Formats: sequence, C-alpha cells, structure tokens
Amino acid sequence: MAQEVRQPSFFEGAPSENFSRGLLEVTLPSEFGPRTQGKVRDIWVRDGVRIMATTDRQSAYDRMICTIPGKGEALNMTSAWWFEKTEGFASNHLIAVPHPNVLIAKQAAAAIPVEVVWRAYMAKSSTPTSVYFNYMKKGRRDIYGIRFPDDLRANQEFPMGPVLTPSTRGEIHDEEMTEDDAREIADKIGGSGTWERIRLMTESLFAYGSHTLKQKGLILVDTKYEIGIDHDGQLMVIDELHTPDSSRIWLASSYQEQFEKGENPETYDKEILRRWLAEHDFRGEGMVPIVPDGVIDQMASAYQVPYYALAGQRFSTSTSGSQEIQSAILQYFNQ
Repeated sequence: MAQEVRQPSFFEGAPSENFSRGLLEVTLPSEFGPRTQGKVRDIWVRDGVRIMATTDRQSAYDRMICTIPGKGEALNMTSAWWFEKTEGFASNHLIAVPHPNVLIAKQAAAAIPVEVVWRAYMAKSSTPTSVYFNYMKKGRRDIYGIRFPDDLRANQEFPMGPVLTPSTRGEIHDEEMTEDDAREIADKIGGSGTWERIRLMTESLFAYGSHTLKQKGLILVDTKYEIGIDHDGQLMVIDELHTPDSSRIWLASSYQEQFEKGENPETYDKEILRRWLAEHDFRGEGMVPIVPDGVIDQMASAYQVPYYALAGQRFSTSTSGSQEIQSAILQYFNQ
C-alpha cells in the first residue's frame, strides 16, 4: 500500500475518542501514486483525473476536531447533485460517482488561488474572515472593499443584496482581500477578464442555489466556490458545491422569529460544532475537548438535511469502510 504521512497539525492535540466513529481516511494501492490529505478529502491524481474520497473528518478553527458518521457521504452526494443541476450554466469537474463517498473529477490545468465567497446575510461568526467578526468585534465598516451601512444586526440580511467577499486560499488561515486583489490574481493566471467571468458564473450559482433551497424551506446564507481552469482554458467549479461544509444553511420557517428575538437561526452546517467549541472556550488554541456523542449525532443529522430536502433521500447511519471504498475505486478503473 502507498505510505503517506499525515499533516501533524491536523491531529495533534485532539483526543482519540473524537475519532472513534466514522470514516477517518481512505487508502489506495501504490499504483495510484501519493495521496494528498485535505481537511476532509483524501485525493489522488492519476491519468489526468482526480480521485476524491470524502471522509467523515471534521475541522473547526483550523484544527481537526472529530469524525461525524455519514458526513462524507452527505457532502459528496450533495455536491454531485448540485454539479449535475448546474452543469448547463456553470461547468464543473464532475466525471463520475462510483461510490457515495467518491467523486472522479477532471484535473484542472490550473486552480485560481482565491476563495470566491458570496454572502447574503451577516451571519454571526467568530471566524476572522467573517463580515460579522470584522463589523461587530473590530468596529469596521469598510470590509472586503465594500462599505457596509451602520446599524446592521447579527444574522441580518444585507440590505444591498448578496455581496462578494473573496479571500486568499491559505494553507492555514484564509485572509481578506478586495475584488481588485482577486482580479489581479485571477487575470494573471487565466488572462484578462477571467475574474469578471468568475464573478458572473458564481453570482449565477449563488442565485440558483438560493432559489432552489428557498423552495425547500432553507436559506443559503453564504457559500464559497473554488474555481479551476481546464486544459481547454475554460473555467470550471472544483472541490465541492453548496454543501454544509462550504455553506451556511438555515431553516427558513423560524428565521424571522429567531432574528427578532436576537437568537441564532436553526442551522444545518458546521456552525453547530463551532458554537459548541466556543461555549467550551476552544477557538483553536490548546487541547481539543472531547466532543460528546450528542453533539456528533446532531452534526450527523444536520449534514443530511440539505440533501434530503433536495433529493428526498436519507443516508444509512452505518458508514462505509476504507476497504469498501477502495474496492469501488478499483472497480471503476478496471472497467
């Protein structure tokens, strides 16, 4: 089997109990080459295609925290659903889904090193790149090159409509940038006008995602897009699309009541874990606390809600093992 060394910063300081449930990692034979481990995905590149195995790993505050049973399947299948629905107006890297945890994708010739983040609400968040953190905690009004009005409240919908807030794709921490910064980076890689094409494509994706989820009783609060350029020079969406990891998703029916009471909306994303960690005085420094089964179960349930709303399908509480996933990948390439 191929041998890899995990990035130690991912797992150090996290108790083993937090990883006792769910899929921690996937391995493939050495013929597939070296594995790259992201926060959630184990990735191989072979013969011009990208093999992405989505695990149940869960990070927060740039630390690996735990595994959430069924998370990988929910993320992968949610992305695949959106990729198929939006292919007509926003090209993406999807080729095949040989297993619920696996996406076979086109390998980009180049990736734009910018997180393309659209936000429709000032979601309450303690992450340093959030509008809320900079607006409320730092007292700023000019954020991401955008002038925000005074007197905004936590979790309020932006009166000017959705805003584009790009950030760097850092190895550890993302950093705020303006659209001019993003344009300079994107156009240098893809040629003049690349950023404007990215802007238009992702604006359409956000509008479509918002409309689709609204019909299902959900709010697409904000989301990030990662963009690559294929070997023909065309833009394509890569990584994931409108998942609970890349997006904030709220329940629409109770939003207004919660907002008026100054309470957080009901959410179906990793903010559940972030809030629990913050309540227990963990924001990325020191030892990771042991996460109770109740919080993990709440997360597992929340990750299924968007896909169930879209496709009408729930996932089994039992998760696939690395060997089963490996067999599905081998079978795909041996067809």
